[in-house]
Amino acid sequence: MTTESDRRTRGPLARRSSPLALLVAAIGASAVVGAVLGYALSAWRGFEAVTVLEITFVVSPTMGALYAGVAVGVFLVTLAFVFASVSHLEDSD
Repeated sequence: MTTESDRRTRGPLARRSSPLALLVAAIGASAVVGAVLGYALSAWRGFEAVTVLEITFVVSPTMGALYAGVAVGVFLVTLAFVFASVSHLEDSD
């Protein structure tokens, strides 16, 4: 159990490490799901390439992991930036 004095003695990095760890875990989990999906599409369905908006992507576990990790990472970082900005604006009023 943490007390108020424990919270004050820990630095600002300790307060930020929990959300950062959660962010990294979510990005890692989505990359694993993307890799599994990339493997399943290429091995079980026989897809070699997928076209999205006239851009052709090779279907592989590496590309699935990269696409999922980047997509989820950009979304979560943008969402965190919006929340931090709104919180900062509310505090300044």
